[in-house]
Amino acid sequence: MTIRLAEPEARILEGFCRRQVAWDAALPARVVTATRAVGVFTAPPLGVLVFFAVPTRDPVLASDAADAIVPLQQLADEVRDRSAEGLRLADLPRALVPGGSSPSLQHLPPSDGWQLPIFGVSGDLVPLVDDATAEFEARSKGLPPRDQESVAEEIWDRNVFGGLPLRALHAARRLGMITTDSAKVSAATSGPWKRFSTPRGQVFAYTAGPVARLALHVVR
Repeated sequence: MTIRLAEPEARILEGFCRRQVAWDAALPARVVTATRAVGVFTAPPLGVLVFFAVPTRDPVLASDAADAIVPLQQLADEVRDRSAEGLRLADLPRALVPGGSSPSLQHLPPSDGWQLPIFGVSGDLVPLVDDATAEFEARSKGLPPRDQESVAEEIWDRNVFGGLPLRALHAARRLGMITTDSAKVSAATSGPWKRFSTPRGQVFAYTAGPVARLALHVVR
């Protein structure tokens, strides 16, 4: 099957991929299709799942529906080089999902059953992230990596807007999903999952149970 994207959507999707490849060139991505869209799930080294979708130029037939885990680097290259004539997911190698971490691309958040939506404004949340980033930099300065990660985990595990862990807002800020503008955002809950929705994508955090304590890496 092929997935065709218009040039603006291809450029935005490639940018979404490249920002994360810069953190870890070995990151995998799970690509899923809908009737008129292609979506990408990633698990950046921030202890969250991130979802981003763009419309396709042509409808995706049910017989051509895709759900595949591929290397994020190769996906970015494919979007850059072949979006006009069509992405060919079948030509991309399959990627392995690292074990021992959660959330995982092998187990996606639910598509329905989300409750208690709380609404807000992007620009009101940015100071929370910026203040936390400044706190991390001040407290971790001069510490060895293990202690830096302990400080990061303590800060980003704090509950903020709608019960979201601060790491979800941190990921959204790092990926350009929230800025100082007046875009509407929301937080919702489905069991142990929390979802942060923005006009530029979604961030999911798993917030209960033994796997909720994630291996958080310091990302600069």
